[in-house]
Amino acid sequence: MSQSNEDLVRFITEEGLNKGEWGFIDEVFTADYEVHTAGLALPKGPTAFQLAVQFWKRAFPDFHCSVEQLLSDGEYVTLRFRTTGTHTGPLMWMPPTGRDFVVRGVDLHRVVDGRVVESWISDDFPRILIELGILDEPQPPAGAAPPAGVAAAGAPGRPR
Repeated sequence: MSQSNEDLVRFITEEGLNKGEWGFIDEVFTADYEVHTAGLALPKGPTAFQLAVQFWKRAFPDFHCSVEQLLSDGEYVTLRFRTTGTHTGPLMWMPPTGRDFVVRGVDLHRVVDGRVVESWISDDFPRILIELGILDEPQPPAGAAPPAGVAAAGAPGRPR
């Protein structure tokens, strides 16, 4: 059963999120499907998935989520992903910047009897806004250093 749950999460990611297809949503999401995410108020039901896809595709028509790893534990499927896109459409009230973004994250989906019941989405919206140049990267006060043994992202020799 775990493998079929993983296959379902891969399917909704590839077909729904990446290709923008949602003709299947009533078959694979329960009528009371719930999305737990910060910043988006989505209704319960399969339409929540469609609205989320439309939100991202409107701002980033080339939005793509690469599945890096799937892990399952009973009804729960964890998706580790890499998402990319080019900001060529409006993102809420923010006009297009033409800039690209790359973020990584982990989402969790609960699958019961071959249908998705709940999803916990971990969009790194602040990182996306920083990469688009809409927000500035936070900077430490002059002379401040990270704790011993910790290298700050963006420091010399450290990738961003």
